[in-house]
Parts: sequence; structure tokens; C-alpha cells
Amino acid sequence: MKKTSVFLCAAFMFLLPQLAHASGAEGYWLTENKRAVIHLKSCDNSLCGNIYWIIEGGMQYDSKNPDPRAKDKPMCGLQLLKGFKKKGDNWKNGKIYKADEGKIYDANITVKNPTTLTLRGYIGMPLFGKSQTWTRVSADDYKECAPPK
Repeated sequence: MKKTSVFLCAAFMFLLPQLAHASGAEGYWLTENKRAVIHLKSCDNSLCGNIYWIIEGGMQYDSKNPDPRAKDKPMCGLQLLKGFKKKGDNWKNGKIYKADEGKIYDANITVKNPTTLTLRGYIGMPLFGKSQTWTRVSADDYKECAPPK
């Protein structure tokens, strides 16, 4: 009986940090339209997100960027989310760059459960915005993109 208890305790202690991480926002997320995987991670005391994978035939360059010097920048690895601050289980007051429009919006992230989050982009107030549901994925299931040559 004691060996079983020790084993269960050790297994729990090993899995607890992984479960805590899996329920947070950090990780790899498939966008609602399934055209990209975004890697959310800690950046300078906030949460940020970069493009990890792009669907074949997807946008390769930041061609809609209003800054002419950035139009030739590859989409692969591009930071789309930045500045999100932790508030309870969620992330608030961040920015999202919507590359297909070349515009930046205010945004919040709500972690619904370990496999789903809602990203809400808005202008001025969250009431005036649009939400997307993203699904957690494994990086092993998506080949990391490489900038076009």
C-alpha cells in the first residue's frame, strides 16, 4: 500500500506543473480560421505571440503593413500579439496586429479551458469588437514555418 501511495504522490508532483502550464495561455494555438498557429509566450513581463506555422499558400509577407519599409517583412515569425498583462486567469490590455488589414487593435485573451481561449480584438472598448476562438495544439503536429527565400 505504501509503495502505491509513494508512486501516486510522485506522479502527481511530476504532472502538477505540466497541468498548470497547460491551463494557461502560453503554448501553441491554432487560429479560428485554421490558417496559422501562434506561439504565445512570456515576453518582458507580458504575453506575446508570434506566427509559428502558416497554411500552405497563406500570406508570406506583411504586404498590407502601412509602413512601406515593412511590406517585405516575412510573416513567418512575425509578432502579432504583444503587451498582454495577466489579470486573474486572463490577459488584458494587449495589442493584436491584424496582418491581412495592416491594422493594430486593442485585445484581451480569455482562457476558457486548457484547450480553448477567446481572443477579442476591439477599438476603444471591448463592447465594440470581434472575438475568435483558438484551439491549443501540439507544436509536434505543425511544421515550424521558415521565412520565404
